[in-house]
Amino acid sequence: MHRCGVGAGTIATKKFAKAKYKERGMVLAEDQLAQMSKQLGMFKTNLQEFASKHKQEIQKDPEFHVQFQDMCATFGVEPLDFDLRYQVWGIFITN
Repeated sequence: MHRCGVGAGTIATKKFAKAKYKERGMVLAEDQLAQMSKQLGMFKTNLQEFASKHKQEIQKDPEFHVQFQDMCATFGVEPLDFDLRYQVWGIFITN
């Protein structure tokens, strides 16, 4: 009678397979992180371009400005000029 799946050889094979799966998982995780970082970089660039293109609209609407600034802060983007932020905050303080 032959017993399959029992013995030192089977244990070694399972350990080897487990190590290979773990290694492949690490490679996939690194690839995903790189892709996400690239996408975040593109998003930040597009967000800055949007802010530059629509600066006047953002400046004119204090509510939109606050929402836009909150969104930018979430992603670590400072698309609005330093002076513009203080002009808008000045509107809130004086009103």
